[in-house]
Amino acid sequence: MVSLLKQPSIIAYIITGLLVGPFGYYQLHQSDVFQALAEIGITLLLFMVGMQLDISQLKKIGRTALLVGIGQIFFTTLIGYFILRLLGFAELPSLYIAPALTFSSTIIVVKLLGEKKDLQSLYGKLVVGIFLTQDLVAILILIGLSSLSHGSGSIYSGLPLWQSLTMALVRALILILGVWWASVKLLPKIVRVIGHNEELMLVFSLAWALGLATFVSLPLVGFSLEIGGFLAGLALARSGVHYEIGGKVKPIRDFFIMIFFIVLGSGLVLNNIGSLTAPAIVLSLFVLIGNPLIVMVLLGLSGYKPRTGFLTGVTVAQVSEFSLILVASGLSLGHLTQADVSLMTLVAMITIALSSYMIMYAAKLYDYLKIFLQIFDFRKGVAEKHMETVVLKNHIVLVGAHRLGHHLVDSLIKQKTPFVIVDFNPEIAEIYADKCLSVICGDITDEFVQEQVNLPFAKMVISTVPDFNDNLNLLHIIDKNAAHHHKKPKLIFIAQDEAETKMLYEAGVDYVISPHFMGGLHLAKILGGHDANFGLKKLRESHLEVLLGQGN
Repeated sequence: MVSLLKQPSIIAYIITGLLVGPFGYYQLHQSDVFQALAEIGITLLLFMVGMQLDISQLKKIGRTALLVGIGQIFFTTLIGYFILRLLGFAELPSLYIAPALTFSSTIIVVKLLGEKKDLQSLYGKLVVGIFLTQDLVAILILIGLSSLSHGSGSIYSGLPLWQSLTMALVRALILILGVWWASVKLLPKIVRVIGHNEELMLVFSLAWALGLATFVSLPLVGFSLEIGGFLAGLALARSGVHYEIGGKVKPIRDFFIMIFFIVLGSGLVLNNIGSLTAPAIVLSLFVLIGNPLIVMVLLGLSGYKPRTGFLTGVTVAQVSEFSLILVASGLSLGHLTQADVSLMTLVAMITIALSSYMIMYAAKLYDYLKIFLQIFDFRKGVAEKHMETVVLKNHIVLVGAHRLGHHLVDSLIKQKTPFVIVDFNPEIAEIYADKCLSVICGDITDEFVQEQVNLPFAKMVISTVPDFNDNLNLLHIIDKNAAHHHKKPKLIFIAQDEAETKMLYEAGVDYVISPHFMGGLHLAKILGGHDANFGLKKLRESHLEVLLGQGN
């Protein structure tokens, strides 16, 4: 049903928990086993958030995205706090729920923008920058909450609040420096050794994420599993293989995070649903309308056009996984009641469901509202004048850049043809990244990698991958995209023998490179020349020159 209504699966998970929990089948939220599995899900979720959170990107997202992100968090928290107080909530629950209303779901929004092919648009880049800022603030809040755990085994037990926070910040700084050292000195060496083995890479990634999370949760360190998972991902963010690792870990994360949301749904207090309905509706309206308005005002003051502000604003009209993790942490600390968590869960279900439609139909909504939205054009769109958004379009996607691909890269650079490289080998990807070329280390069959290279809008796809089955999978993906976008790129693939060459031609490839066939023709041309010895000598010198150039 959720799939037919085009809703994110998170809603189905929460409803499942609601059905199997309070209705008497099983009290999941009271089971230590399911709680442990849910914690693994949260840890892996933040592990992947950390991997996608390259700190160096802060320079690229621009001051606007950073300021708008901080401004949206500040004003949403401030206004949300006063709304909660007016609704009769106590101060401490208000201090938890108000910031929880500020965080938007990166997973859901990026998926929806990817389906709309808007990630590379101006507003898409603003959204990524704003969400990056939200994620960083959310992590800082979780670090702060770790210092408030006053259990008997906690290093902060019995200390005043200011001392707990100070100790938490100092230990966080030491931990971050240690993780930074590992990301620079240790992890790249490990990745180079195991990067060619998919199974070993997956096992290492999970061991690193869960191992570091377990370490930081020890009483001696004093942080939560979630913080450890995030730092483990952050350490791999610039490894060159984060796309590949993300693709492998994603199904495992989805399984465990599903358990987290089911457990969360099972904890909904049905007896209090009536009393929570009015607050849930008020807070949901604030998130659905207030958050977009705040973003539109901030972007309008920054000089962006109303359309850009509106398309960006609707993406923040829901609460996120971070919001639910935040209130769950408050519950575990004894600062919130189960009713408070239930309220936040209801707000999440309402806002995620409605905002998904708002994002999908944002352009049509703007057309209906654009007359009224002109009031947000405070500076006549001055920020967008002379602004060019670089979007990969009518470009070449080169899959595999080793050996044969190496020569093609040199040729494409000389021709000044826009292209992007996709290579599974982290060492090869690192070489081209150092040359400031557009390169992604990962599997082209991964949907996220396809979005990054804008595969449906490429004018040509060149695959130098020797594996025939991999090429058939890539061809199937391209045909599927072509059926949806009514556009198919030119295809140049490689084959190892005549049988593969014939099958690829029959499958619709425009030109197939057969090394044995081409090598035979080339050698026949040399031997058929007037002076075969001179030709061989000249080719030998040329070949050695190229090989020596590659060695350097």
